[in-house]
Amino acid sequence: MLLKSFFGVWVWFVPMSYANLSDMLAEREVSINRSIIYRWFMEFATALRKKLRRHQFIRTDSSWQLDETYAKVKGKWHYLYRAINKQGETLDFYFSQKRNKNAAYQFLKRYLRDYDVDTQPKTLNTDKHSSYAHAISILKKEGRLRADVEQRQVKYLNNGIESDHAASRSSLSAQAVLKYESEPGQPSRDSNHCEC
Repeated sequence: MLLKSFFGVWVWFVPMSYANLSDMLAEREVSINRSIIYRWFMEFATALRKKLRRHQFIRTDSSWQLDETYAKVKGKWHYLYRAINKQGETLDFYFSQKRNKNAAYQFLKRYLRDYDVDTQPKTLNTDKHSSYAHAISILKKEGRLRADVEQRQVKYLNNGIESDHAASRSSLSAQAVLKYESEPGQPSRDSNHCEC
């Protein structure tokens, strides 16, 4: 297990191909096929990134983008709350039966548990839905969210997450979806839906 984790870290931080890494190990009399290294990387990279993100220092001028959309999973509608960073990486997601203040609060509360107040961003970019303002004010009062965080409700600032919804919905695994499955209402269909 330790060997697998070590190779996962090596491949992740040092830009080289799996073949290069396999050759380097062969020079040290360790015979490992590059496809095995690839499988180890795929197995451990996500977990390692999540662990390291908790300790990563985020500059105070950074921002997160928060948004919600809906997805049809096994014939039932769910609201998908997502947070992404400036680089467009999905930081977390949350499925909810409803699109309301409590759902926004639960999403942010669950997501913020992985971050100390010092590592939270200074700005949260959201759409104009009032549930985020309510959730942010409650989390500030509870001390889970930094007191000086600014919520910006400017439409163009959230374009990154808005344009990324289709790709994120299609890439969600069935296990992740079933983990949060519930009984939502039936929102009207438009271009902002998917059948996963």
